[in-house]
Amino acid sequence: MPHPAQIARTLAAGRLPGVAQVPYHSSPYRVRHATDQAGRPLLLCREGGRLDGALTPREGDDTAVVLAVGEVRDARVWISGWATALEDIEARAAALEFAAVNPVSDLLDVGRGFRLYRMDVAEVRLECPAGHLTEVDADDYAAAEPEPSSSPVR
Repeated sequence: MPHPAQIARTLAAGRLPGVAQVPYHSSPYRVRHATDQAGRPLLLCREGGRLDGALTPREGDDTAVVLAVGEVRDARVWISGWATALEDIEARAAALEFAAVNPVSDLLDVGRGFRLYRMDVAEVRLECPAGHLTEVDADDYAAAEPEPSSSPVR
């Protein structure tokens, strides 16, 4: 059985549907996502859309967010952290990393109608098939290598 950090990284990689929950906003948002090489989630949204509005900071330069991904054989991962909008060169580099895992055509319009946010990971929780919730160390999560296939749980 893979280590919980590896399962969490595999689930979060961007091959499965995800939802983002942002404080002060009542409903979760479906989000297209992927992770960069360090395991930080990248969230793709339409500029001016509901998710973009929710992620726009109220104060400071980032917004708290929880990304939930999973339900492959009942496994699910929750990643909590802070989202920051990426601009210019940083956004283009992140779009390339996103495309390596989840090549969606809207990545071509990042900066021209679509925006990428990068999450700095604070907490990772993994729900295993038996329903047990495991806290995964954020450093272990970042160091883990995701499995190349889309089925992280055996």
